[in-house]
Amino acid sequence: MNALNLLKSNKIQRTCSFFQQQGCKLCTKPDNQSSPKKPSAITPHRAPVVRRTIVPRRQPRDISKWHEEQGEHWTFLRNFYDEDNNVNLMKLMHTPIDLRFKSIGKWLVRQQESEEIYLQHYVPQRQKILGPDLAAAHFLLHRGGAVKFQGQNKWIKAINGNYELPNTYEKEWILEAIDCTDMNLYYEGLTTLRELQNLQWLSLNGCSNIDDFCIDVISNVFSNTLIYLDLRNCYNISERGIGALYKMNNLKILYLDDLLKDTKYELTCLLLQDLNPQLVIKSDVVNFEIS
Repeated sequence: MNALNLLKSNKIQRTCSFFQQQGCKLCTKPDNQSSPKKPSAITPHRAPVVRRTIVPRRQPRDISKWHEEQGEHWTFLRNFYDEDNNVNLMKLMHTPIDLRFKSIGKWLVRQQESEEIYLQHYVPQRQKILGPDLAAAHFLLHRGGAVKFQGQNKWIKAINGNYELPNTYEKEWILEAIDCTDMNLYYEGLTTLRELQNLQWLSLNGCSNIDDFCIDVISNVFSNTLIYLDLRNCYNISERGIGALYKMNNLKILYLDDLLKDTKYELTCLLLQDLNPQLVIKSDVVNFEIS
């Protein structure tokens, strides 16, 4: 019996010594260092204070003036830059090569059209040297048109590419009438006519590139001066373009192909006459000579 009690006491001592080595709180003696601190008075919970610094917003960079910061590099590279380069390159990479005569012919037509559109853009130097009236006259005569000035009874038209007009500004040359029959005139070419302030007569008969957008420009630019307008054989003009003519307050004669070709077209013409009672819309054939 004593031996059994001795064995149990030894076992308990070994167990306690093991827990003492492991740092058990039940078997270790409390001291000043290991004793837990007394809980302090309960304080209300407060959210942590976060300090924020306001950073001034960066002003957006003016990308329209970035080339000015680059100096001569931009000026040099601008000679080789074209806004359509990226689009044309991607289109060329995704388009199979077609060397048929028909495809080559279409490509040549597109190139000629692009070149003509570029040549019809507004040229400030021409306007500065000739003035708006003579600049428009030179522009139209060079492309096969005819013009008439105030105080003159004759129409001026180029013969074999030759015509007589002043090469500098003269204030007495005021453009009054323009005939663009069968001319290859584009939207870009109308920018040269924007500064005409006394134009009363305009014929666009046979101008296949004239569309609703061109008519909208014409109705805004010549809203107070134009009296006669011929839009026959302009097949890209719809009732929307005809409706834009309501802005032309002094328009008296309007020539169209067929007033009854479409219900919307006919109703637009009727509404146009209601808004402008002095307007007469005709569709008969007109023959006149330009000499």
